[in-house]
Amino acid sequence: MHRRLLTVVILFVICASGAQAMFFALGPMLGVPVGLSAKLFTKPSFALDAGLGYSWWHDSSLQVHGDLVFHTVNLTKSKRDDGAMAFYIGLGAQARMAGDPKNAVMRAALRMPLGIEYIFPNAPVSLYAEAVPQFNLGTTDQYFAGDAVFGFRYWWAAGSSNW
Repeated sequence: MHRRLLTVVILFVICASGAQAMFFALGPMLGVPVGLSAKLFTKPSFALDAGLGYSWWHDSSLQVHGDLVFHTVNLTKSKRDDGAMAFYIGLGAQARMAGDPKNAVMRAALRMPLGIEYIFPNAPVSLYAEAVPQFNLGTTDQYFAGDAVFGFRYWWAAGSSNW
């Protein structure tokens, strides 16, 4: 079971390393689960998103997820003056290790994150909030579930890309 979780993480890292990075962001996610969020923009409207966290909701579990995220056009007039704000939607997968750590049960789900993100104009920081409907893949009696998180990320630019 731990091998499956490790495989998901390794596949995400391989996909992320092959992409032409424009921006990379890292920061906390608060809600369900609580943990760390990372985002790698490869194009202005496309990003790879990953998270690692712990949830106390329903069954305590360690969670890892990876998503392909598509952003809308900028919702502000000027990115330089007003910052950048966009809605996003994505598709991804989640793996959870639930229950007692010695006898953990592996659970998997498909995810569809729906969110909004605001990147400040004069600081490499963004605020985000997302709701994530999930379809559990036969690993539990409950077929549909969901997560909801918010947080901030610190951004690093890679190369000389225009946002």
